[in-house]
Amino acid sequence: MADGPMRIVFLISGRKVPSSRFRILQYLPFLKNSGHECLVLPSRPPKYRGWPWLGNRLSEVPRMVFRLVDLLRVSGYRPDVVVIERELFSSGFCRMEHWLSRRRWCLVLDVDDALFALHPRKFPGLVQACDLVLAGNGLLRDRIAALHPVVEILPTSLDVERFTLRRNVSPSTAAPVTIGWTGTAGNYPQLVPLLDVFRRLATRYDFRLHLIAERPPEELNLTGLRTEFTRWTEGREIEDLQRFDLGVMPLEDTEWNRFKCGLKILQYMATGAAVVASPVGANAEIIQHGRNGFLAGDLAEWEQCLSRLLESPEQRAALVRAGRETVEQHYSIQRQAPRLMTFLAEGVQRARLRGN
Repeated sequence: MADGPMRIVFLISGRKVPSSRFRILQYLPFLKNSGHECLVLPSRPPKYRGWPWLGNRLSEVPRMVFRLVDLLRVSGYRPDVVVIERELFSSGFCRMEHWLSRRRWCLVLDVDDALFALHPRKFPGLVQACDLVLAGNGLLRDRIAALHPVVEILPTSLDVERFTLRRNVSPSTAAPVTIGWTGTAGNYPQLVPLLDVFRRLATRYDFRLHLIAERPPEELNLTGLRTEFTRWTEGREIEDLQRFDLGVMPLEDTEWNRFKCGLKILQYMATGAAVVASPVGANAEIIQHGRNGFLAGDLAEWEQCLSRLLESPEQRAALVRAGRETVEQHYSIQRQAPRLMTFLAEGVQRARLRGN
């Protein structure tokens, strides 16, 4: 392991990008309080979106210019370890990562999605250029282990001192119940198969469907449903999530979705919602069916699970208690920060042995 404090550079997707926020930025206070120095260099403009007036594809040009400047800063900083969150560019370009790999510092790749599905040619070389890979769940670890001998699981986690339970999670018959979903607007199509289920349930139960995203769900047919939309803001994120009684995470079983890290589920569990989710990827790692949430494999199971929870405040409260315990014990940064520091310190030591 590395002796003493480390100098760490984080090359991240953007300060408001979910993967950057939950995989990197929330760990900074722990790292700094432990004596480590951190330099954070976000993509400009953020990856995957770009500047609206330029478009994402043309935004690759200024991204490359800014990243060249960042590489000069990295060299001058003389770090012990450089962490790349996901990838530097959303295209097939990876020469800068390979340049970083030829230096004496430890190079770490953090992966929380199926990047091998997006970049089947680029991804193997990107992984093999690094000294260490941090995988967001066991499925990612198993897939990447064929490409690299050192892959550690660092689950996507939450700061449980920030993501707190709402004040009242005791059983209540007060109506209406709030069924909630949060995510990016690009994932609205995941909700489409459930809309008829919601409509059938609405004939028997009093509930509202509350959606949180960066724009309204104009593409969804919400006829026959009592709905509420809240525009996502970082400042109100936790307060808005605390309004959910039930949280849903439907996922189509695709290669991309199979390797997601279940962030929605963890947010629901941490803030006091009972969870129903598709048994896809890490969802089935996080949820123990019937104990801390429900897994619904088809529309009939979705209707059955939601019916049970709409009818039983006691069942909802039991799942909330177990869900919160799950996050605190296994998916909190309070538990994961020491593991992250250990992984980085061991990576630095391996890189030093490689350089000798």
